[in-house]
Amino acid sequence: MWRIYIESFIGLFVLFIVSLFAFDLFVYQLNTDYDYVLEDMQAAAVQDLMATLSEHQDDEALRQLVADYAQSTANNLNLVPMNDAPEEVKRYFSGSNMPHSYSFHDEDRGLWLTLPDSTNYYHFEPNTDDVVRQNIEFSDSLFFVFIGGGFLIYSSWLIWFLSRRVRVLQRVTADFAKGDLNVRAPTNSGSKVGKLNESFNDMADKISQLITSNRSLTQAVAHDLRTPIFRIQWQAEIIKDEVTSRDLKDKVASIVEDTEEMEQLVNELLYFAKIGRQDQSLTKEALPAEPFIQHLVERLPNRQNREIEVIIEPDISLLADKPLLKRAIENILTNAVRYAESTVKLICQQNGNTTQIIVEDDGPGIPEEYRESVFEPFFSVDPSRNKTNMGHGLGLAIVKLIVEKHDGHAVFEESAKGGAKLILTIPNQRP
Repeated sequence: MWRIYIESFIGLFVLFIVSLFAFDLFVYQLNTDYDYVLEDMQAAAVQDLMATLSEHQDDEALRQLVADYAQSTANNLNLVPMNDAPEEVKRYFSGSNMPHSYSFHDEDRGLWLTLPDSTNYYHFEPNTDDVVRQNIEFSDSLFFVFIGGGFLIYSSWLIWFLSRRVRVLQRVTADFAKGDLNVRAPTNSGSKVGKLNESFNDMADKISQLITSNRSLTQAVAHDLRTPIFRIQWQAEIIKDEVTSRDLKDKVASIVEDTEEMEQLVNELLYFAKIGRQDQSLTKEALPAEPFIQHLVERLPNRQNREIEVIIEPDISLLADKPLLKRAIENILTNAVRYAESTVKLICQQNGNTTQIIVEDDGPGIPEEYRESVFEPFFSVDPSRNKTNMGHGLGLAIVKLIVEKHDGHAVFEESAKGGAKLILTIPNQRP
């Protein structure tokens, strides 16, 4: 976000500089500078006055009058012989059809005057040591200081003004991304960023309706499937007890097994839809980590007899909703045991204001390009969906949803054992 503000400030600064150059170009370069015209008219008037005075005064008296005039106007008077004058001065006075034949301003705006039949030039050079000129120069410097300071203050205020509104919208967007589908951007005049707030709210309404209807549909379908699945199970059990053929019994037993898997999938769908609801509140409590996790490990089904190593730092408490955290850890351990070759390692440790639960195994691991996708419902790294070594595709999606409800996050990394490494991070302090 700061990049936008810096780019905005640089853009304003460049626009300010370009505006100054454009002003100088159009006002002073392409058009007549009337300040210079006025100076030339004043110089011509002074020259006319000197010419008139020369008719009634001798050269020494005229020189003294001109020197007094130069001193009173904060200038230094130099009497320069015509042969010693700069070339630009000589060229001007030797030319013809000049607007002011006996007065000239050089590039430094120094005034040169002469009189008819005179062998010298009167050169008026600004006296930089004069207090008046120093004050004028100081005032000119202050002008640019105030212009630059005003630009900086205005730019800073504009960036602060925009950033204050953008931060509100950014905060709302972050909350919506975390799953709070009810949050909306304020639309009062003091918080709006053009039409962006209304556009965000329209988008949020559509997304919220879509997600809500999707979850409602999933929950409704899963709920309605329970009854026919139960009837199939019940009838299959009756048929299994009544038939005498061994082959037929095995086929009916396979049907019962499939319906049990369907029932488990329906239960997972209903649970996923339940914890995904916005009105599902958490009941957080402080759970001593060691007895809580050890109890889960001891009760975990481990038909493959994988070795589960548990390392828990002392005096760690988990601030969480007990049933939800229990389900999340059970799902993680079940996955690790399913894919591990021989060992599973669980670590619970304190990390600042958060608690980390790390589970890693020595199985095949998860390719890096799939480490975010595995948290999506029904995603499978194995496109063949091998029935012997996969769940229902909702376990990790439930884990992610539970952890995010606790304001935490879950990420996969590569394990030192060669398999997968899942890190759960949840705050251990109340907000």
